Amino acid sequence: MADSTPPDQQTAGRYTVVPRTLVFLEHRRRLLLLRGAPHKWFAGRYNGLGGHVEPGEDVHTAALREVEEEAGLRPESLTLRAVIHVTGSAPGVLLFVFHATVAHAGPLAHTDEGTLEWVPLDALEDHPLLPDLLWLIPRVVDPRRPLLFATFEPEGEATVVRTADGASCRLGPA
Repeated sequence: MADSTPPDQQTAGRYTVVPRTLVFLEHRRRLLLLRGAPHKWFAGRYNGLGGHVEPGEDVHTAALREVEEEAGLRPESLTLRAVIHVTGSAPGVLLFVFHATVAHAGPLAHTDEGTLEWVPLDALEDHPLLPDLLWLIPRVVDPRRPLLFATFEPEGEATVVRTADGASCRLGPA
């Protein structure tokens, strides 16, 4: 059967991205973070909740589903705060980052993804976070900041961040 997709819309041989969500769920100035299980790529380090956008699913619905699956909680609010293109592999990742709030902090669901922990916002530096999170979290949880558009380009163990406003920085080891 011939491909009926118009030539300018075909992706064969072109760079593609996988859509993913990342949610920072807040309750009383604490974030619910996931310390990665030994089988996860971020084993032993903290990350937000999230995962793949399933076929036929919009990113908002995917973010809600991931929070419910991983934590057993239903956010009261869910706001898109960043869109980040993570390069360095094929396919790349198009990451939709959300800030959410809940009225009640539990009970939390059990997940094989890792251990869930409520971490005070003012104690993030005391936890083994993924290297880019100390930079990213303040930009996501502060409602006065504009929607962030950025590219994260891995460079060895570091990440080069470029934002749509022309700023750039290097995160991680020099």
